Amino acid sequence: MKKFNFRTRLKIFLPFGNAAGFTLIEVLASMVILSVGILGLASSINSVTQFQNQSKNMTLATMHTTSKLEEILRKGTNEPTGGAFGYDYLVDDSTNGFLNGYAAPDDWTRSSNDVVDGFSRSWVFTIYPASAQATESFVSPGTIHMVDIGVTTSWVDENGNTKSVQSGTVMHRRQFVN
Repeated sequence: MKKFNFRTRLKIFLPFGNAAGFTLIEVLASMVILSVGILGLASSINSVTQFQNQSKNMTLATMHTTSKLEEILRKGTNEPTGGAFGYDYLVDDSTNGFLNGYAAPDDWTRSSNDVVDGFSRSWVFTIYPASAQATESFVSPGTIHMVDIGVTTSWVDENGNTKSVQSGTVMHRRQFVN
């Protein structure tokens, strides 16, 4: 029986004795593994860039949406005319009113749109709640108690898909305290 010592153990791990270096097969195998890894990394970089662009567009659209919503709320609560109620000029159909020139599909809805930085933005004012539409209308803004405001910002992404961000609020007529 052969004795198992350190030298025989070393021969198990180094079958060619003291031969140094790599064989051609080992070099080719490592190059294939390395190239597959690099190709995988390159495709993930493309995905990361695409997700960053989507995130940027979503953030910009959200900023444009909230900016328009805040602008409408600011104009509605800071009535410059000194009237007894807030936002009369916001919902007034007169020539000096904020809604002059807005689309008016009925007496309870007003809408408009614009384009900002390549994003299409639209907003809609609707008398709220719907049951109030029997007694309140934009033709007579003094009768309106609450208005539902909806703002939508949309864009077309790199793949040709239409994306959008929506936000809204209900604005209540506030009475100024004298």
